[in-house]
Amino acid sequence: MTYLTNRAVAVSLLAMLTACGGDNAATPPQGALPPVLKAVQITADFNQGIDGWKGDSSDYSDADKPENLVFEQRALSAPLTGKGYYVAGVNRSDDLLLYVKKQFGGFVPSASYKVSFTVKFATDVVSGCFGVGGSPGESVWVVGAASDVEPKSVVTNGRNTLNIDRGNQAAGGKAGQPLGTIGNSVADCGKPVFESKTVKSKEPLTVKADAAGKLWLLVGIDSGFEAASKLTFQSVVVDAEPVK
Repeated sequence: MTYLTNRAVAVSLLAMLTACGGDNAATPPQGALPPVLKAVQITADFNQGIDGWKGDSSDYSDADKPENLVFEQRALSAPLTGKGYYVAGVNRSDDLLLYVKKQFGGFVPSASYKVSFTVKFATDVVSGCFGVGGSPGESVWVVGAASDVEPKSVVTNGRNTLNIDRGNQAAGGKAGQPLGTIGNSVADCGKPVFESKTVKSKEPLTVKADAAGKLWLLVGIDSGFEAASKLTFQSVVVDAEPVK
């Protein structure tokens, strides 16, 4: 009697698994609607925290590695209040990229988007001043980039470079663009004052989300000024419009 009862239960369970699809339970049901293409907006408020954004550097060789690299949340200097993502380093290569990056979801898998950046930061770098290799304000660009693959610093022919085409300094690339420079509105080179400054994309980037519907976003500073550069990112807003 027990044998018959267990066998009946086993048959019943098999029937239930078959009805639910068995090994194919993860297969989307027939007639399921495709993901809807819609605008996506991503906002990072660094006053609230860094929240997974990671910093790194690029564009140098072993002979001219950057010094005193810092990537951390810090309090803004007076007269500003609050906190931000402080990024700093000494450029010894005449071309140093300091960047922070994070991956975001919410996109339609493998769909193309037009991506625009709005970046607010705190800077005490005065405009119109002279410096080694270039101006400390006008020769340091704020850059934005987006990619379906993770931006990484890789060594190619003995030089550390970024693995995506984000351009270089004032020139843009397929995955990146300059948004503006770090110089503020102060014109007295002897009296630096902290101000907030906002820079934006002049034209959107066209990028493709990965197969999981994710994109990597990057913001940073690209320096042609051969000395210490710094700023504090306050916020990043990225608007992505689907390409239909």
